[in-house]
Amino acid sequence: MEFRSTIIKKQDVERIHEATLKILEDVGVDFLYDEVLEVFKKHGAKVEGHRVFISEALLNQALKTVPTSFVWKGPKSEVTIGGERTVVAPLSGVIEVSEKGEKRRVNSEDFIKLTKLHESSKVMDVHNPNIMVPLDIPEDKQRNYALATTLKLGTKPVIGFTTTKKDAVDSLYILKKFHETEDDCVALGIISTLSPLAYDKVMLESLFEFAKEKQPLMFATCSLPGATSPVTIAGTLATNNAEQLAGIVLSQLVCPGLPVIYGNTTGSCDMRYATPAIGAAETALITYATAALAQYYGVPSRSGGSLADSKIPDIQAGIEGSFTLIPPFISGIHMVLHSCGILDSFNLLSYEKYIIDEHLVAMCKRLAEGINVNDETLAVDLIKQVGPKGQYLEEMHTAMYYRKEHCTSKLFVKEGLEVWEKKGAKSAVDRAYEEMQKRLSKYKAPELTKEQEEFLKPYLTV
Repeated sequence: MEFRSTIIKKQDVERIHEATLKILEDVGVDFLYDEVLEVFKKHGAKVEGHRVFISEALLNQALKTVPTSFVWKGPKSEVTIGGERTVVAPLSGVIEVSEKGEKRRVNSEDFIKLTKLHESSKVMDVHNPNIMVPLDIPEDKQRNYALATTLKLGTKPVIGFTTTKKDAVDSLYILKKFHETEDDCVALGIISTLSPLAYDKVMLESLFEFAKEKQPLMFATCSLPGATSPVTIAGTLATNNAEQLAGIVLSQLVCPGLPVIYGNTTGSCDMRYATPAIGAAETALITYATAALAQYYGVPSRSGGSLADSKIPDIQAGIEGSFTLIPPFISGIHMVLHSCGILDSFNLLSYEKYIIDEHLVAMCKRLAEGINVNDETLAVDLIKQVGPKGQYLEEMHTAMYYRKEHCTSKLFVKEGLEVWEKKGAKSAVDRAYEEMQKRLSKYKAPELTKEQEEFLKPYLTV
């Protein structure tokens, strides 16, 4: 009995779809790259300047070729995007880190530390060299250094770079060369929309490079309701949906059958300051709608994770993070990006919150599993045997099913108050920092071949 629900009614999904068709056909989407315009013209789309108008027929034709799932391969592990399990991915693009209450600009030491945490994590499924720009590395070497460091320290599937055309080309070359393969799906490219209703040249150049190598793409929308999309959630969803579908159509025209992910991490906007409000109820609603829309089109889905606007790992961060991380797992989102550690509306990473969020992910996974109902779990025979006023502590059934049925976190305090005080009265933040230090001290780098070591060496030399 899995606990899964998109919550959004089918008729509401269909109304959003109908509104989206009108936007695509009557308003259009700007593609700021001439090569894209030629592709659309070739396939019969109406093009005026940089604006492309997409018909329902062209949309339906493109959606027919989108895979419902794909296998994303890493150096020593792989994940399925579009399967039954929600794949958990790291954050992207933070500019500061927080550790023991002190903030600083990101550097290569932080990049290495965070990559080691990703690799040793029991809940993190993939790696992301976009987590931060190591500012102490020369600018012309930052991206390749980050990718090479990720490959040196990790074994999980890796997200590529789309920050410039050169970054895209370099990351595709490095990943395929390191894997020593011409296989598809060894690098995931993130193509961000330019809300409202546009794609810029850099993203489109990167789209072409990934499509050329038959590597999967995630389309990423993150608008500000009331600023870069309508203030109403329905209007924002229709706008975001048009952006997503326009990008997906292009991907299939360029490379039919290319794996893609329908991704939306739009939240709210605090109109008092005109700033993002990602730790919000509206973020949760948009996540549920994202899952429903992606399911409607038969495309794998992605949302944000434990998102928070709080500046420190406090109760606000806990509430916001929980409110935004539970919906992806309940709605059946296929991939969660920005899963752990986010504070200050995507700008700040907290090491302590990263560890706390890992435990929250484990709880969300357990919640999504729901209740296993069968003869063994109902345990009627055992209940008869123990009877009224009995106890179950010494029963084999308890030993067999405790770990399967109950998600127990060592991080969160469950013992009595007096015991907790005798142990130092440590907060969850204190214990999270201790767990992080322990994890880093036990980290062991994966074994690389001599050829892999030699290949990465020039990128790591700065």
